[in-house]
Amino acid sequence: MSDQTGAEASAPLDVVLLVSRARGLARTGEPDGALRLLREAETTELGSHRDVLDLRARVHAQRGETAEAAECWRRVLARHPDDPAARAGLTRLGRTGPVAALGRHRTRTALAAAACVVTAVVVGTVSTLDGPRTARADTDRAAGRQSPGADGGREPGASATAGAGQDKDPAAARPAAKLAQDLRAPGLRVTVHGDDSVEVAFTQGLFSEGAQLTPAGARQLALLGERLGGRHLDVTVHGHAATVPGAPRSGGSVVALWRALVAARELSAASGEPLTAFTTDSADQRDAPYPDPARNRTVTLVISPE
Repeated sequence: MSDQTGAEASAPLDVVLLVSRARGLARTGEPDGALRLLREAETTELGSHRDVLDLRARVHAQRGETAEAAECWRRVLARHPDDPAARAGLTRLGRTGPVAALGRHRTRTALAAAACVVTAVVVGTVSTLDGPRTARADTDRAAGRQSPGADGGREPGASATAGAGQDKDPAAARPAAKLAQDLRAPGLRVTVHGDDSVEVAFTQGLFSEGAQLTPAGARQLALLGERLGGRHLDVTVHGHAATVPGAPRSGGSVVALWRALVAARELSAASGEPLTAFTTDSADQRDAPYPDPARNRTVTLVISPE
């Protein structure tokens, strides 16, 4: 009985490991390798798991293989009719077909024509290919670009750096900063990296030994998972392990990888997001977040808005 229970408990981790490996290949520009890995799982029960099929569908969709993507998501819905990821995927595919593309093209054309008319009325004269600098500069600033010679109106003595800072759209840094603000909570150390990612570390260790979560660690992951739910995020979970005498000082460890897998499973359950939303790996021992071993029985997350 205990052996059977252990096998059932390890099945979700097998899925996490497979999905994590395939997703890592896809993210590093190897979609063929990712699909090959996922197709090989067809000979086992893993191949029909919703998270495996969901990732297959996403990779197919990114390659423009909409029929294959739709088939994978339909297989998910055949077993799980209310699966939100599969329903959303099929809905997106419905908006990317030839008819939808034609509709978007016509919409963009109509909007562009309307914009030209409005600009002509306001500015007075606009040339289609080479309009007055004022009109182009306004359009470029609205799109986040800088027109050639746009610094011509800068006050004497103003530096190029200052001008660039003034022209930069403050919304560019908003997603990561807003995400960090939403995630901050007691027990979490949240750090913004640049404009596009947030690192989350736990101030106390999550695991007692091996990949066994402490009660407090399970609660922390559940609370964080709830905050991640319903967002479009790219999440990488890095597992860490305390360095012990005689153990390798670099190269990662199996214990650290299992901790990342367990954490991804807990975050997925709490957030309602599929396991395909989480990439897992073992961090190098040299990248441990803390100097003391107890707190390094943990994971860290790097989260980017998609």
